[in-house]
Amino acid sequence: MVNDLRSLVDKLKAVAHPLRLRVLALLGAGELCVCQVAETLSVPASSVSEALRELRRAGFVTERKEGRWVFVSIPERPSPLLARLLAEAAKLPESVQDRARVAEVKDIAVQALCQKHGAQAMEAAHG
Repeated sequence: MVNDLRSLVDKLKAVAHPLRLRVLALLGAGELCVCQVAETLSVPASSVSEALRELRRAGFVTERKEGRWVFVSIPERPSPLLARLLAEAAKLPESVQDRARVAEVKDIAVQALCQKHGAQAMEAAHG
């Protein structure tokens, strides 16, 4: 719930970036592993993690760990502000494309995706 001006500004800042808004819209369709988000949006997992950190700080995203994997989702009871943001973001052409792509990505085993993104991160660090 937004109780004051500062809180509202912080929440709006959290979605005032194209990647964060795309991540939020993607999660509106359901829970995903961080690697699935990265693969769907064709961005490094580190960029997704940074975006998720801001969205989590604003209360727009929750996470759970399952072994080595981190799954993220929209809170079970989204605030009216979050519900409205999700509705608007879902209409964006990028969001429609992302949701079509995530269907393909979900067919790939999470373990394989996370290994792929982990290997890419190692290459970038040593590149």
